[in-house]
Amino acid sequence: MKRTLLALMLGLSSTMASASVTVSDCVIREPAPGADKTGLYFTLTYQPDEETQSLRLPAPEALYGAVVPQLTSHTELHDMKHVDGVMTMTRIPQLPLKPGTTVSLKPGGHHVMLFDLKQRPVAGEEYDVELWLAFAPEATCKAVVKTSAQLAQEAAE
Repeated sequence: MKRTLLALMLGLSSTMASASVTVSDCVIREPAPGADKTGLYFTLTYQPDEETQSLRLPAPEALYGAVVPQLTSHTELHDMKHVDGVMTMTRIPQLPLKPGTTVSLKPGGHHVMLFDLKQRPVAGEEYDVELWLAFAPEATCKAVVKTSAQLAQEAAE
């Protein structure tokens, strides 16, 4: 019985590993002086293959959060919106990923907040990021730290 269960679990995990979530443009905003929190931004592309689609998963793939072990373990997934001329930030439990789509987490929209920083990230540094997903194996990226001015310049281009 144990062997059958183990074989089933291994088969299921290898099947789920075929779901393709790619990460690009991974950036951490350099925090303001004295601040112990900042934002993490990146782009996700979800392109499942036939094997993954045949599983008929109970829900869409989703991003649940991220961790930057060198900086913090306290993170939250957030969304920012303009409401009646005021920018509001709301914590969200997950960000659904539809097959064949790309989602950008960026300043002024969806992003991951990093709280209780162990150290202040400085522009030019790089940090390993681990993303938490519903079905695909955890995705990783190297986030480069950029200043607010650098991020604003890139957004204007």
